[in-house]
Amino acid sequence: MFRALFSRPELLAFFLMSVMFFICIHGFDAFMAPYMVRLGIEPQTIGMIMGASGLASLCIRFPLSVISDVMKNRKVFMQFALLLPVIAWPLAWMFPAALTFWLAKLACGIAAASWVLYNIIFIRYFRRDEAPAAVALLALAGPIGVFISNAICGAVALWFGDTHAFFVPAAAGCLALLLSLRIREGEDIHRAPHLKACVESAKRQLGDSTIWFIGLLATVVILVPFATRDTLTPIYAQQLGAKAGTLAVLSNIHLLFYGIAVAMCSSVFYKRLGLVNTALVGIGLQIISSIFMPFTSNLWLIYLWQGLAGFSFGMAFAVFMSLSVVNTTENEQTTRMGLFQTIYSCGMFFGPVLMGVLLQHVNLSAGYWVIGGLCLIAGLLTPLAAKRVQMRHMRRATENHEEVAERVS
Repeated sequence: MFRALFSRPELLAFFLMSVMFFICIHGFDAFMAPYMVRLGIEPQTIGMIMGASGLASLCIRFPLSVISDVMKNRKVFMQFALLLPVIAWPLAWMFPAALTFWLAKLACGIAAASWVLYNIIFIRYFRRDEAPAAVALLALAGPIGVFISNAICGAVALWFGDTHAFFVPAAAGCLALLLSLRIREGEDIHRAPHLKACVESAKRQLGDSTIWFIGLLATVVILVPFATRDTLTPIYAQQLGAKAGTLAVLSNIHLLFYGIAVAMCSSVFYKRLGLVNTALVGIGLQIISSIFMPFTSNLWLIYLWQGLAGFSFGMAFAVFMSLSVVNTTENEQTTRMGLFQTIYSCGMFFGPVLMGVLLQHVNLSAGYWVIGGLCLIAGLLTPLAAKRVQMRHMRRATENHEEVAERVS
């Protein structure tokens, strides 16, 4: 799988564009919450701002997946989505306030909603049986992109000031737009589904309990980094005396181990542990890192728990991303992936909002412990969700057999 990435120029260009995409939508996240604290913005408002991207994704992902199929051109939607943060971040630089920060995060959320289109186009470069591994491979663009953006934003913030780092995601968005000009969708537009077929596919996915089950568990898993890595942990580290450079390192440790875990999923964990056990180990490690973080006052130990949190998130989330396309026909992939990403966007929204409320009205430790409890529930339900996916495959096989029998008779 990795060899194909470097032996096929179109795959490498697409992967690099995906890396730029993640720099664009998550470029300043590691520094934004502490920066807003220094400006005197209330924790509850900070939570709302940090959750704005999740709110936008929640509302847009699924409709976008259906509309893009009808319009028969996913690339145009990807390019338009990239334009929004390119415009919004310079606006936040000119007028730094809660409203412009919220608009910038909202623009990033609208852009993030187009990630479903990236997945679908990338899957089409591979055979159908390689789809789960392809999803896991493309997911690696996330930690790589945010790792690079944290390093660049940290250096810019340290040398030139926090607000100048707003231009990093804007510049990455411009580079992604340039790379998108080289991307071909690799799909015969004459075979693309019409409106009626897309609506029927959307209805089938909305009525399929398996994707809702998997999506809700993924919501809990993705809630963890958005609530801790991007909200609680930077604020906690700043209280312990961390500066911009330390915050960049802290976030990059999470991303580094997240990327390692994602890379190992498609090549090691899936083969040796299987999907379910990989998810269970990941969720178990998420519980440990969440519960013990507030008991730590040493920055070196915080680095340790942050690395464990990143590795565990990579293991767990890659599994749910892969399960979303298992036993799925090619015609279902866009709407199913769109619905799945819409559901887990709830975690991207409610995670920071919930942590902001707990931080303002209870305390920081309560946020970490609530996260640990939610992960425990997700771990208990994961085997049942995987079983539902397998049962869906059996039901589809039975329905196809009955349809063939009816035609023969």
